[in-house]
Amino acid sequence: MRISKYITFLVLGAFLFSACEVDYIENPNEPEVPPTAGLMSRVQKQLMNDTRDEWFSGRMALLWVQYWNQVNYTEEDRFQYRETVNKAGWDDIYGNARDLKSIIDINTDPELKVDAALDAPNDNQIAASRIMLAYIFQLATNVWGDIPYYSYGAGNGDFTALQGDADVLSPSYARQADIYADLLKELDEAQAMIIENANMIGGDNLFSGDAVQWKKFANSLRLRIANRIKSANPTLANEHITGALDAGVFESNGDNAVINFENSALNGAPMYRAFYVENRTDFAPSYSFVELLKGNRGPFGMEDPRLPIYVAPNGDGFYYGVPLASGNGPVRTYVHESLPGDKVLSSTYGEVYMEYSEVCFIMSELNGWDQTWYEQGVEASMRKWGVDGTDIQSYLDNLPPASEENVMTQKYIALYMQPYEAWTDLRRTGYPTTLIKPNETYTVTTQFYNDEDQLETLEQEFTFDPIVDLSTDLPARVSYLLNEASVNSFNLDEAIFNMGGDAMDTPMWWME
Repeated sequence: MRISKYITFLVLGAFLFSACEVDYIENPNEPEVPPTAGLMSRVQKQLMNDTRDEWFSGRMALLWVQYWNQVNYTEEDRFQYRETVNKAGWDDIYGNARDLKSIIDINTDPELKVDAALDAPNDNQIAASRIMLAYIFQLATNVWGDIPYYSYGAGNGDFTALQGDADVLSPSYARQADIYADLLKELDEAQAMIIENANMIGGDNLFSGDAVQWKKFANSLRLRIANRIKSANPTLANEHITGALDAGVFESNGDNAVINFENSALNGAPMYRAFYVENRTDFAPSYSFVELLKGNRGPFGMEDPRLPIYVAPNGDGFYYGVPLASGNGPVRTYVHESLPGDKVLSSTYGEVYMEYSEVCFIMSELNGWDQTWYEQGVEASMRKWGVDGTDIQSYLDNLPPASEENVMTQKYIALYMQPYEAWTDLRRTGYPTTLIKPNETYTVTTQFYNDEDQLETLEQEFTFDPIVDLSTDLPARVSYLLNEASVNSFNLDEAIFNMGGDAMDTPMWWME
């Protein structure tokens, strides 16, 4: 049985040396049956490389939620994304999904699963793949809406992705409501099939094979997804919220699902490689986000101790974000912006799949904007970033009480560098309200030292002028790939009809 591979394995290190027997065809550099440890190791890191890099993240969602903006070329800030980035993101996401499907194929094939089980129980390897696939497909459906979808355990006739070479060329587009229902079912079934006192899977960069941690991850992800659809399908959402909590979710930062990268140019974190290896210093923290952290914008009115971690001081020692502007010329007149903080651009930065602070904010929301969970979410985020305990307590002592705006704004701050999840919350709730709005004109006040080392104050006026005219304040989705009209036109047309359009402001099923 040949297992199709998404990419040739160049660097897999020790994970390639699993207990599983490796069969080769004629080329000893390409195994006929790749070790499942190598597949999982590659996917866990490559997915973050693909979706948190300077392209799919840096020139799409990271800009739209205004964590960062660009300092030279403003087209993507103003909602005109590049089709090459859109297509690459789609291809990367489905490529990673195919590798996870290969792990399932190996562990269900009568001739292969015996050798595969030498590394970890077949059920655990299948469960790990199902959980990772749920993560991938919840990301994909939140970007595009109705999408080609694969499910291990469902017989829905529209779930035709990843089924074979012929179907891959023209898969059906599953409805988003059906995808969400199946994601919840997949996560529930996956966590239930885990053998807790056994290794989960080799090559596990998330939890080092700890099956109990995988169960918590599955249930936390299930909680996220169920909370997202509680207005669209309250019965289904409540069932899985209860089920996830009963089965056990993240309980501390020690449970966080994080991929830590290496201190090297080849295998460093995505944004480290963008800034320091590829020299793409095209980005800076945004004006609206830095002003929120400084307490000048939004409901908190005090400086956030995460400011000097998230953002580096500029050459004069001040913290300023780059403004959103009406074009490339106006934004280039601003020369005082800060860079991202050293931890954010570290080669060993940990890219987060999901973390405890998010669970806390979800629990606050589910309990009527509960104060205790709200404060625990803020504290968990600050501790994760290494904020001093005294500074944390001082901030909490002055924190405005829990409300939808305050909780969701703190969640937005905590989700820094997880822009697709922040974008989803913005679309779902409308919070935070601190972003610069389309067509908004605003004044940026900057202090700097002149050539005589005298402090000066500069006021500049900017207007955020989007290129793409939307009925919403930020994109509701990304349009389908242009080439789909050529290779899968029937299914694409059906998806566009079911979605109610293919515009960037066509709403998602779960949007209120």
